Amino acid sequence: MTEEFVTLETAKLLKEKGFNERKYLIDVSTLNHCYKYLSVPPQSVAQKWLREIKNIHVLSIPRIIESYNKIGEVVKTIVEFYYWEIYVVGSSHKYIAQNCLSNQFNTYEEALEAGIQEALKLI
Repeated sequence: MTEEFVTLETAKLLKEKGFNERKYLIDVSTLNHCYKYLSVPPQSVAQKWLREIKNIHVLSIPRIIESYNKIGEVVKTIVEFYYWEIYVVGSSHKYIAQNCLSNQFNTYEEALEAGIQEALKLI
């Protein structure tokens, strides 16, 4: 199992919002003239930074479909698609800042990436 790193687009948004962890620096000068070095962390690190520093929690959630037999037992469970949700943390109740059930993704990582990007745009 390997960790998924954020895309270059997400790394740029992270930098604009203040993320700059040196251990994830890569030289992007050949790819992009705006930045010489850019922090490109795993998605989980970006997700944790948003939660702990910016009080924004990003989730990637599977939409599950279950099939039942005649007596009501689940016989098959499949993930139809993934979507993301964004919560503002630190209040007495969970406030949904954004719910994007209409945007459907094939993988957990694709949905998480899109959610991280949207969360960064909300800051």
